[in-house]
Amino acid sequence: MQCSLSCFQCVAHAEAYIDFGEDELIESDVVENVENNVRSMIAAIQEHTNDEKKGQRLRNGIRIAIIGKPNVGKSSLLNRLCK
Repeated sequence: MQCSLSCFQCVAHAEAYIDFGEDELIESDVVENVENNVRSMIAAIQEHTNDEKKGQRLRNGIRIAIIGKPNVGKSSLLNRLCK
């Protein structure tokens, strides 16, 4: 399964839809495209982590920082990722 959007593009499209979806002329299939691409990314990550030797860092986890200005959705993003 191939992703047509990068992770950053998915976030940007989702944010644009959240911020401007009702007021602006945002394409109606943005959410569906983002969802499909995120599912593709998840499948690719799962395929990579199921390999016996590759993906050690993904299996053990990685440290990341979600940085940005106040009130831009960092906590919302983290909560969404953690479900």
